[in-house]
Amino acid sequence: MSDEGWSGYTNRETWNTAVWLFNDQNRYEWMQAQFPSGCSGPESAERFCRDIFGDKTPDKCLLDNVNWQEIVEAINEE
Repeated sequence: MSDEGWSGYTNRETWNTAVWLFNDQNRYEWMQAQFPSGCSGPESAERFCRDIFGDKTPDKCLLDNVNWQEIVEAINEE
């Protein structure tokens, strides 16, 4: 990830989704259980997030605008 944009993410929606994934301990632990050896790709990350959030994060950021590859990279870094 670059240092440009939203704390290294390309847009607010991607940054916001990462915040919701990684700043809640229970959600983080569940995510780690779902991806014990890392997230396999953008489709898996999107499906995981949509199962949790639906079409929007709790503060109403649309998941349609998320850069899912960046979410994969963030999941795999954790």
